[in-house]
Amino acid sequence: MLYKTSKLLFLSIILFLQSCSSDPDPTVPTSLEATQFLNETYGNEAKQDYDIYLPKDRTTDTPVIIIVHGGFWSAGDKADMNLLVSIARSNSPEFAVVNTNYRLVTATTNQHPTQINDLSSLISELEAKKEDYQISNNYFFIGVSAGAHLSLLYTYLTDTNHDVKAVCSIVGPTDFLDPAYINSQNLQFQIVGEQFLGDTFQNNPTLYENASPITHIDALDAPTILFYGGADELIPVSQATRLRDKLTTVNVPVEYTLYPNVGHDLVGADFNDIATKINAFFEKYR
Repeated sequence: MLYKTSKLLFLSIILFLQSCSSDPDPTVPTSLEATQFLNETYGNEAKQDYDIYLPKDRTTDTPVIIIVHGGFWSAGDKADMNLLVSIARSNSPEFAVVNTNYRLVTATTNQHPTQINDLSSLISELEAKKEDYQISNNYFFIGVSAGAHLSLLYTYLTDTNHDVKAVCSIVGPTDFLDPAYINSQNLQFQIVGEQFLGDTFQNNPTLYENASPITHIDALDAPTILFYGGADELIPVSQATRLRDKLTTVNVPVEYTLYPNVGHDLVGADFNDIATKINAFFEKYR
């Protein structure tokens, strides 16, 4: 009788252990499918919205590419960057991709630093939803034209925690004190610059200096990759070379590609070359 009781007890224990072993381990994360959320908001005003594309099998270590459109700070939309979003998702499948809008400057509203404040609000929103999205706070900026200026300025000036791990400027303004800019015969850029900053260079050179990404560089800033056109009528090549030289002086890693016969829109540039170089650069610092 004692033998039968012991045997039954032994079998019960084995069955209990087997049932326990078949339960899912709550410490093992389940696989997440790729998904996207469009027109999410980070503020209450028009243009304070973004799209986010989340990769499969993401975790809170997943890095985030943030794409910032151009348009002289006064025009453009995140929809303009949809092709770049597709390229980034294809080339960097382990990254989340954010495509953002920001408030546009007009003759009387949204002057600088409105757009930098918007990028700060976007980052705060992403950090608040880090667990929901399953992303990290390791950011990689790609900016085009005015969006490149904003990406560089946010990285060098505002990102005091150094969460930005690398930044890419595609034909972005870098230095409003550059003589090639100040003395430019292209009045279009100067007029838009005055609207964006809210004053003329002659009246307030300090404002122009503080709005220049190159002013705020130090040795702790994020590695930077630059793409510019040698035939650009809006952004002088010196905007790129001055930034490259300043970054080199303080030992911040920098890569620079010039397309000699290409203008501001980079039509004629090898976009496969640009995409490949951005991906390799970001992978190096992720």
